[in-house]
Amino acid sequence: MEKSLREYLKTEKNILHCGATGTELMKMGGVTPGALNNMVHPEKVYEVQKSYVDAGAMLSLTNTFSMNPIYAAIHAPGYDWREINMKACEISKRVCEGRAYILGNMGPVGDMLYPFGELTPERAYDAYRQHAEVLAANGVDGFSIQTFFHLEDMKIAVKAVRDVSDLPVFANLVFNKNGATMMGDTPQKCYDELLPLGIDALGHNCGEIDFYTLGDLLAPLAEKAEIPLSACPNAGIPKTVDGSPVYDMSNEEFRKGIEYLKEKGITVLGGCCGVDPGHITAIADLF
Repeated sequence: MEKSLREYLKTEKNILHCGATGTELMKMGGVTPGALNNMVHPEKVYEVQKSYVDAGAMLSLTNTFSMNPIYAAIHAPGYDWREINMKACEISKRVCEGRAYILGNMGPVGDMLYPFGELTPERAYDAYRQHAEVLAANGVDGFSIQTFFHLEDMKIAVKAVRDVSDLPVFANLVFNKNGATMMGDTPQKCYDELLPLGIDALGHNCGEIDFYTLGDLLAPLAEKAEIPLSACPNAGIPKTVDGSPVYDMSNEEFRKGIEYLKEKGITVLGGCCGVDPGHITAIADLF
């Protein structure tokens, strides 16, 4: 890419983010957790990610969600978690080929911080730091720290990334219809406490909040934020069919929701669970 990702964020008013990888891989017969497909079905991962870049997405996530040493020890036994991340970066490089920016995808470790769970801040920090080190060493353009329900956990992850890299950081928490995360963190509080840590974008992903409630929630912050706000909502609330989640939001419904978020000042827009290449193609002309 001619510009660095940080330069791109400063010069582009609206940026198209990719859609879901995990739910697409499930539809294609992939394994879980999704990051294991880097090892057993790399061609499927390539196909999904390429479809989003072909549709016009400028931000592409590595298939590495939560693939840190703590999570991997439980959910990917028998695999080298570092190799899983390295393979993901290789796939992303082949997909993007100078057409889109690669965000190293980082998620929670899978446990709550003490006293709500057994996870200590020290263990969480070490897991996030190791994950960020591997992603940075394998050529990502920035980091997407996403699907966090607890601001304190997110702060630990951001600090860990900042201790190993100065690349851009997107911080996405999960806000609910009551206007805060599961732990009661409002968008304004998250902004106030994360901005000094050096994030480059803040927003929401996943969850069950609808586009319109989310837009109204983030609008006041969007009016005064010094950094871009992002939103990657799910394609509605899934139905369970034969034991698997099925998202049936139409491309038209998705487009209307994204248009509303855009009107409310959200400038980095894409999707999470259930959002497929058709959805991203349907909104590409808005960017």
